This record gives sequence, structure tokens and C-alpha cells, in this order.
Amino acid sequence: MSLINALHKAFQAGGKPARAAGQKKYLRNQFECFGLTSPERRALQKVAVQQHPISDYQSLVDTVHELWKKEERDFHYAGMELWGTYEKLWTTDTLQEFRRCITTHSWWDTVDHLASNCVGKLIQKHPELQKEMNEWIQDDHLWIRRTAIIHQLKYKANTNEEMLFRFCKSTMEEEDFFIRKAIGWALREYSKTSNKPVKEFIESNKE
Repeated sequence: MSLINALHKAFQAGGKPARAAGQKKYLRNQFECFGLTSPERRALQKVAVQQHPISDYQSLVDTVHELWKKEERDFHYAGMELWGTYEKLWTTDTLQEFRRCITTHSWWDTVDHLASNCVGKLIQKHPELQKEMNEWIQDDHLWIRRTAIIHQLKYKANTNEEMLFRFCKSTMEEEDFFIRKAIGWALREYSKTSNKPVKEFIESNKE
């Protein structure tokens, strides 16, 4: 694919090996890195996308998943941001494509972006999809449960309060760090919009 080839050449040419070592360590040595800062990568990516635009939905899906197969984390970041660049192409089926990305090469840096900027936005466009989160919160996959908890981070007054509190309550006994942090994050964000219900929820669920 011409866009992927362009990204590869640009990332490889612009990367800094010394910085890449630190980035790899920060990601617990789970992924390779080119050594690009986010602004550097986005600038290179912008040029590549302008030169090789995506015109249809299937091309978007195929491109993102091809990027996600690569070892370097920079490609995964490019893929997750391509979803947003081509938001106009999303359909209700895109939820399952997001799920595929969330459960592949999973770590908080991509999952959290996908949760609020992709899954959350898609559900706002297609509210009938929110019922799928009732399945996601029970999923065996840690990162799918985290996504269900935090997908409403940007909803503010449009937050489904009943769902938020139910999801937090159903997972509050979990010991996993990322689930516990997700609960705190989701409640903290919603408290900025509706403080009293959050305080009442916390008070009623103290151990």
C-alpha cells in the first residue's frame, strides 16, 4: 500500500535511534520504536496522507490493520489517528474494527485513545451501539472492559449515568491497576459535570 510505504520511509528517515531506546523502555520493551516525537510523527503522517489519501471505507480498514501488524509502535499510533482523520467513513460495523485494534498490541497508550476518541465518538453518532458496552464490560479481555468504563469520558452532560455507575460498581472489586485507574478516571471526569451524583455513588460504595 502506497500510504504505508510512504509512512515507513518517512518514519525510518526521521527517526532517532537514541530516542527510540528510551521510548521502547517506557513501553516496557513491548514494541519497537523509530524514535520520533508525537509532533514529528504527525507532521510526517500529514504529508503522507495528503500524498496518498484514502478514498473508501474498506481501504481505511485494510490500511489501519496493516499498520497494526507492524512491530513499531509509531505505526500503531498512525493507524489509530487515521481512524479519526477519516471519521466520515465510519459505519456501525466500525465498532468491531475498533475492537480488533484494542485487542491487538494492547497497551494503555493506544487503548485510551481508541476508547474515547473512536468508540465513544462512534456511539455518539450511533447511540444504538451503546448497548454493546453491556457485553464489553463483561468481556474476558482487560482492555475491552477498560474501554467500556472510559468510553464516555468526553460525554459530559450526555453521559449515561446509570451505565457509568453500574460499570464502575461491577468492576470495583477487580485488583487490576488499569481497571481501578479507569474507574477513578471515569468518575473524576463525570464529577466535573455532575459532582453530587458521583459523591453519592462513592459514599454508598465505600468498603
